[in-house]
Amino acid sequence: MSGLPYLQKLRKSDLTEFAEATKLPDYAGLKKAELEVVLDEHLRANSTRYAKEPVLSEYYKRVGSSTRSPVKKLADKVTDIVKFDEDAAPAKKSKRKTTSPGQDTTDTESPTVSSLIKAPAKEIARRSSILTSQIPIPPSPAVVTDAIDQQTRRLRLSISHAYDRTQIHEFADATRDLLSSPLTVTALAILLEAYGLRAQILPNKLLTEVPPIPYIKSTKTAISVPDLFLFLDSKFWAPFSLWTLTSFILPAFVSYFINLPLKAHPVHSHATRRATAEASAQAQFDPLIFNLAKGLIAYLVYAEHLNLGGLYQHFTIALVNESILGGWFAILISSGLGAIVSLYEAVLKK
Repeated sequence: MSGLPYLQKLRKSDLTEFAEATKLPDYAGLKKAELEVVLDEHLRANSTRYAKEPVLSEYYKRVGSSTRSPVKKLADKVTDIVKFDEDAAPAKKSKRKTTSPGQDTTDTESPTVSSLIKAPAKEIARRSSILTSQIPIPPSPAVVTDAIDQQTRRLRLSISHAYDRTQIHEFADATRDLLSSPLTVTALAILLEAYGLRAQILPNKLLTEVPPIPYIKSTKTAISVPDLFLFLDSKFWAPFSLWTLTSFILPAFVSYFINLPLKAHPVHSHATRRATAEASAQAQFDPLIFNLAKGLIAYLVYAEHLNLGGLYQHFTIALVNESILGGWFAILISSGLGAIVSLYEAVLKK
């Protein structure tokens, strides 16, 4: 059984002394209630090692005495009392009263002998009542509630330590900081377009097959990889260059020269080094203009079949439009979302 009730009666300085004597790790930052639970577990787990420590003798005495059943302890004590009384009681000799022939001959006991016979029984009854009063009664609801609260705090503390060791909160904060940006929204939209286009212009080619695995999979498993020989064919470069031009190059060119944040924070010739560094950091591509330009170019090229001065055929334009999930309409929606997010970020910075 646990010796926690004994530790709860001690002061924190006594608990600290126990922790130092048993070399309990990381106990300095614990509260008294937490130190009681941790110290009780540590002492019970290392009972063979610290049982002979003088400062812990009372603790292990309490733990050792609580492991026996109260009924068995009462029975042992009653047995000892009976044996003691039997050994201590003097041997009684029966006395016969000699009478004359004219008197009745009977065996009688004096009051002293009767009291000696009755004394052991009374003593046993008295001591039994005392021992019965010393038997611990079942705990009250308040004690049970305190024990449940201690176990709950212990479980919550363990979960909190395990969560801190996983560093999930740091990863979540970094992910939120990365995704809360117009650049991330634009990049996700471009990756979605590239996924649909890659399946069309760079399809997979069967490389090999894994034979069936008994008790796991009864059929062969095909392993496919992109057909890299298509890099030598114009069927890959024509649609890829068209998509790169309309989704990257032209919108970036427009957003670089039409840069509203750069005009809002002009760079002067007499500016300090710190101001120059901040201005150069702001002189990037305007995400709002980038998304607006991308949506407009996508509509003109894929919806109106603008061939950009005869560089691309209508077949290539239609191939790119059909490869992208949702076609040119999906590009307009993603560009609009990117523009809204960019505008919202600019308003928040103000």
